[in-house]
Amino acid sequence: MKKDTKQQRANIVNKTLFYIYKNIDTNISLEELAKLNSVSKYHFHRIFKEETKQNLFDFITSIRLQKAANLLITNQYSTISEIANMCGYSSHSSFIKAFKQKFSYTPTA
Repeated sequence: MKKDTKQQRANIVNKTLFYIYKNIDTNISLEELAKLNSVSKYHFHRIFKEETKQNLFDFITSIRLQKAANLLITNQYSTISEIANMCGYSSHSSFIKAFKQKFSYTPTA
């Protein structure tokens, strides 16, 4: 792979990661990330997966759940629903299910 191509791919991933971390509480779509990087969604998804070794949506879910775990520990006065909303989950039940699947514990525990 050419040096320029490697640099372009690194720029795409870095710009994407910054955007994801900055907007983790919103609904992030493949289309908006591809548009952000001025490439097709198919090309973007392929680059992201090759460079990070992770599926885009698995990566976003993981970041959301890590943020939620940190908020559950540090925000003792927030409800689970409030934390789920802060992390981009619109459904209380989908948040609990995803959290338990990732950490083997419920958010309450």
